[in-house]
Amino acid sequence: MVADSGPAMPRRRLGAELRRLREDSGLKIENVAAELECSVSKVSRLETGKGIPKSRDVRDLLDHYRVPAGPQRDRMMRWVDQGQGQGWWSDYSDVLVTGGDDPLVPQTLDRYVALEADAGRIETFETIVVHGLLQTEEYARAILRVLAETTEPSVVERLIEVRMKRQRRLYAAQEPLSLRVVLDEAVLHRPVGGDRVMAGQLRRLLDDGQRDNIDIRVLPFHVGAHPAVAGSFVLLDFPETPDHDLVYVEGHLGNLYLEKDADVVAYSSLFRSIAEVALNPDQTAALIRSLLNRGSST
Repeated sequence: MVADSGPAMPRRRLGAELRRLREDSGLKIENVAAELECSVSKVSRLETGKGIPKSRDVRDLLDHYRVPAGPQRDRMMRWVDQGQGQGWWSDYSDVLVTGGDDPLVPQTLDRYVALEADAGRIETFETIVVHGLLQTEEYARAILRVLAETTEPSVVERLIEVRMKRQRRLYAAQEPLSLRVVLDEAVLHRPVGGDRVMAGQLRRLLDDGQRDNIDIRVLPFHVGAHPAVAGSFVLLDFPETPDHDLVYVEGHLGNLYLEKDADVVAYSSLFRSIAEVALNPDQTAALIRSLLNRGSST
C-alpha cells in the first residue's frame, strides 16, 4: 500500500470478486440474501465495497459460491482483514460525515477521501478553483469560509486539516500519488482570498509543477468552447484494478460516483481531449509567472 492508504481499496477488490462469483453462479443478490438469511443491503454493500466486511459473512458467501480452500480464498480473506481497518480520516468523521446544516456544503466526503487515499493516479479538470490537493492553506481557508458561512470556525479549521493531510500523498518518499491537472484559465484569474493569497497559490502551482509526479496544464481562454464545458470532474485510477476505476463529479446538493466502464472510458477520453489542447507544463509555468509579475508591478 502507498503512504496514507486505507481500507477502501481492499474493500473494493473484495466486493468486485464477490460480485463476479455471484454472477458466475447465475444468482441474484436477492437469492443469495435469502439463502444466507441476511438482508439484501448487506450483500449489496459488500459487493460495492461500502460496508465493513466481517469474516463470518465473507466465509459464508465463499462457502455458498463453493470456493475451495486455496490461494483465491486466502487472498479474499486477507482483503477482509485489510478492509476492517480505519484510515486516518476516521478521526474527522465529525466534519466529513455529518458536516453542517448548510445543504450547499457537500456531505459524506469520507468516501471520496478514502478512495483518493488508495488511488495510484488522479486526473482532474477544474473550472472554478484550484484542486484541493494543490491548494495552499490560506487559499483553502478562503474557499471553505465562503462555502460554509453558517459553519462554526472550528469546523472549517478541521476541514482544512483534512485537506492538508490529503496532500501528503503527493510528497511521499515512496510511491507518491501521480496527479495530472488541467485548470481552466479562469481559475488563475479568480481572486480567491485577495492578492496576497492568490500570489501564494500561484507560487505553489509553480513549485508543484516541477515535481515528476505532478503535471499541471492550463486550458487557455483562446481555446474557446471545448468538450468539457459541462464542468469539473475527477478520474481516480487504482493500481492493479484497471477495470474498477471511477469518476467523481461534485455537485451542490450531492456527489456522483460513476463506476461503469462506459462512463470511465468517456471521461478518460474527455480528459485526454482537453489535455491535448491545453498549454503544456512549460507554457503553463510561463503563464503563471507572467501573472505573478503583473501582480507584483501593480
